[in-house]
Amino acid sequence: MSFKNLVVFDLDGTLNRTELYAVSAHHKALAQYGITGITDEQILSTFGASDEDFFNLLGIDFPPEKRKEYIRNFAVLEFEEIKHHKATYPNVKEMLTELKNAGYITAICSNASVRYIRLVLSELEILELIDYMQPIEPSLAKDDTLKKLLERCVHDKAVMVGDRFYDKRAAKSNNIPFIGCMYGFCADEVADADIAVKDASEIPAAVKKLIG
Repeated sequence: MSFKNLVVFDLDGTLNRTELYAVSAHHKALAQYGITGITDEQILSTFGASDEDFFNLLGIDFPPEKRKEYIRNFAVLEFEEIKHHKATYPNVKEMLTELKNAGYITAICSNASVRYIRLVLSELEILELIDYMQPIEPSLAKDDTLKKLLERCVHDKAVMVGDRFYDKRAAKSNNIPFIGCMYGFCADEVADADIAVKDASEIPAAVKKLIG
């Protein structure tokens, strides 16, 4: 392509099988504070949310400093877990390679820190297939961070790919089409996407249909 079209990906539940390491890391972190009884399903429901929403969704009433402490402790445990338990969803690397070979710009827009995004992409061996990274920023919703990404990436057209309502809402807010990943954590939230896919291998065709 002589033009440059941008494909923006969520990370967890879209490219990364986060549950392989993060559920266990959260259980270990919660146990350090004597918190038990939170299920795997409850933890999974927080994937894609901001750190602030994580505590709110699980009903954990920690003051601000204790929340920061938890996030630091969790990050250490997460780092150890991901070294041993990690994977992309099927066909993700091949899909990204196909998009890059076709001339698309690729980016990550995630409700996570840049440290986490880089760690995950490196561990999954797909870092070299991503051109831009947009992490979470204090007090900004994903709608806003996606806007910042779109403003700094020179492109003609763009599309958002994700598995949660955060991604769908951000795409709508920024007037770009949305591809919903039905294989992710919340298929019911993205079933009404402009195009819904059941496998990552379907994404290139969906991208071409939506933005050329």
